[in-house]
Amino acid sequence: MILFRDRAATILFEVLATIGKHTKFLLPLNICPIVPDTFIKADVKFEFVDINPVTLCIDEDLALKMIKSDSTINGLLFVRTFGIEINPKSFYRRLKKLNPEFFIIDDQCLSMPNFDLDLDKTYASLTLFSSGYSKYVDIGYGGYGFLKDDKFKGIFQDNSNNSAFLNYKSIITNKIPLIREHKYKINAIYREEIPKGLHLGRAFESWRFSILINDKEQLLKKIFQHKGLFARSHYKPIDSKYTKYPTQNSNAQIISNKIINFFNDFRFTKEKAAQCAQIVSHFSK
Repeated sequence: MILFRDRAATILFEVLATIGKHTKFLLPLNICPIVPDTFIKADVKFEFVDINPVTLCIDEDLALKMIKSDSTINGLLFVRTFGIEINPKSFYRRLKKLNPEFFIIDDQCLSMPNFDLDLDKTYASLTLFSSGYSKYVDIGYGGYGFLKDDKFKGIFQDNSNNSAFLNYKSIITNKIPLIREHKYKINAIYREEIPKGLHLGRAFESWRFSILINDKEQLLKKIFQHKGLFARSHYKPIDSKYTKYPTQNSNAQIISNKIINFFNDFRFTKEKAAQCAQIVSHFSK
């Protein structure tokens, strides 16, 4: 079934609240604070896991090790960091092999919206997409989720044929080609002007164009000194807000110290992208 709400976090909360307090999830250390806050509101326990330094997603081996040593862990939320083009199917399969009832949430909120997900071919229990602020398609509202309904029949109503959802789907579907073309043009400027050694990689360029650079804060200051220019850092390890003993020297911290995300949506023109790229190029010399 498909659930359609004002935002993806609403779907997350409703599903978690239905699952109940006897579930414990693993969350990646570089996650948006809205997510653990939603778990707390739903009264569902969670622990944090460091990220893989290559994919920047949850460290699969570390997560599996934690699950094998703690039988109370029966859920995991996997975030496609920066909308990375990755297929975690083999990882999901391993989770289900350990526990067929393991609840997997596949967070694709920074990825391109997909309305053709085949629930019979996915191991994820819930797959989330969003079109809120600064998502791939940003219309300021809206989130939807593909939910396997085996345990939820009679609890949630399938919105897949709801007129509001169908209208929303049409809006998003029509915007995707325009946004894809715009992102391609902006990313091409960044790729050409910014030294290749700084690029995070093409797999991460769908949502924004990201680089890893020393003296990140100094570079951000230089960018913001120019009228109309801006860029973003990204989440620091989130566990310090929720645990007494946060992880030390984590991969999430190392990445956070160096990452800058450059905009490639309609907030940014080709001229602005070229200006930012030139600033980076001069700064890195």
